[in-house]
Amino acid sequence: MPVEEPTAGTLSRVKITFLGTAAAEGYPALWCRCERCTVARQRGGRSLRLRSSALINDDLFIDPGPDTVASAVRLGVDLAPVQAMLITHPHTDHLDPSTFSWRRKGFVATALPWLDVYASEASFAKMGRSEGAGVDVESLRLRAHPIHALASFDIRTRVEFVPDTRFDEGAQDAPQTAPRRYRIHSFPARHATPDVEPMIYVIQQTDGPEIAGRGSPIAVLYATDTGPFLDETWAALDDLGKKEGLRLTAAIVDSTSGAGKDSTAHMAISQMAWHQAELDRRGLLAPGARKIAHHFSHNGTPAYEELTELFQPYGIESSYDGMVVEL
Repeated sequence: MPVEEPTAGTLSRVKITFLGTAAAEGYPALWCRCERCTVARQRGGRSLRLRSSALINDDLFIDPGPDTVASAVRLGVDLAPVQAMLITHPHTDHLDPSTFSWRRKGFVATALPWLDVYASEASFAKMGRSEGAGVDVESLRLRAHPIHALASFDIRTRVEFVPDTRFDEGAQDAPQTAPRRYRIHSFPARHATPDVEPMIYVIQQTDGPEIAGRGSPIAVLYATDTGPFLDETWAALDDLGKKEGLRLTAAIVDSTSGAGKDSTAHMAISQMAWHQAELDRRGLLAPGARKIAHHFSHNGTPAYEELTELFQPYGIESSYDGMVVEL
């Protein structure tokens, strides 16, 4: 598939596509008939939310949860070009190992690029078996990269195409993307227990057609499934700001509890809004940065229209399934 180059005089934009924006039980929740779930079913549209995942441009995917197939089909998103994946933690709503099974020949009939997966040891332990069987990474064209919190590493896409030998030579037209480089910074999240190894990420795109002509990288904070940031996370963010000049172009922050009570493993609206303001106070937000709330539960979170009204005084946007943010 040929890569579309930007037309002369136009500026390409980094794209974030939200495939899902709900917490673990979905929204409306599967078995629930509370007022919020009932309203969501009646209204449909942006009030209907599948479990959370996101796509950066067309080649970097975050969290292959159990709704990945449904989200991609519903939104018409082609994931074949994806060459890199970040996993925040191994909870079922963020990591469904069967997602990778559908890359096996027989489920896929066309050549694929290799997929580099970056995740904690806890997440890889869960990925090691799917549907009662061991996972053969070669047959799925996967490469595993164990990572930990408070680390920085580079991801490069479209470095070199390695033919997909699972198919005949005539079927080697695997999806191609623009060559890009991402600088990833990982931080510990306050969520569940330490053995889950939850992480949040700053994703900086440092090279690619979307960066050409810009004075600085595009930087996105993806902080879902976390309560109030740990002191070590704030310290590491401050360090990046002081030493490397980190300025976030977008901050995507957990708001699972909505208008409910403050939480330790997630955040309510007041906590999320405080974090957005604190990022700004510490000089970590670029001018005009997009402030976005993400990962919603029906427990405390109203339907989309009411939620948008709640966010307005804070200058914060509500993510929704199918939302595309261009930076």
